[in-house]
Amino acid sequence: MYFKQTIIAGGVILATLGAVHADDTFSWTGSYEGMLVCDDVTGGEFSTFARAVTADIQQTETEIELEISAVVDASEGVTSSTYRGGVMYSPAGDVASGYLEACRVSFPYKELVRIFPASVTGETFAFSADTIFVSEAVPGTDDKLIVESCRWSLTRISTETPSLNSC
Repeated sequence: MYFKQTIIAGGVILATLGAVHADDTFSWTGSYEGMLVCDDVTGGEFSTFARAVTADIQQTETEIELEISAVVDASEGVTSSTYRGGVMYSPAGDVASGYLEACRVSFPYKELVRIFPASVTGETFAFSADTIFVSEAVPGTDDKLIVESCRWSLTRISTETPSLNSC
């Protein structure tokens, strides 16, 4: 019994040290650019699309807020979505992953984002994520059910703290 408690306590200490180490040396805060590619099913009809995107991230401890922007329709200009979630670090502090949820929406929808594990030790930081989006209230779609699965690929271009529309 003592042996099991020691192993569990040691694991908790190592995980805590890894998280502290990662928080001290790495921050997701900054501006990013990249692409998103999506499979879309609208009212039972399948399509795909891709867009160039920019994103801004602010990190506080293990919580992050992200605002991603793209031009969807040239006549409407840039549209953006805001997300809030968390990041976790490996015990060694060299890999991070996380999740986000849409939190500031202009029409009713649900969207979850899974951030894949990414190395935080290189000169350049980049990450990818999968999303799932569901809505029956997208403006201009006659309340059709829309389900999208997207992949984001983002590379940090600045570590300056950006301003974003907070949740």
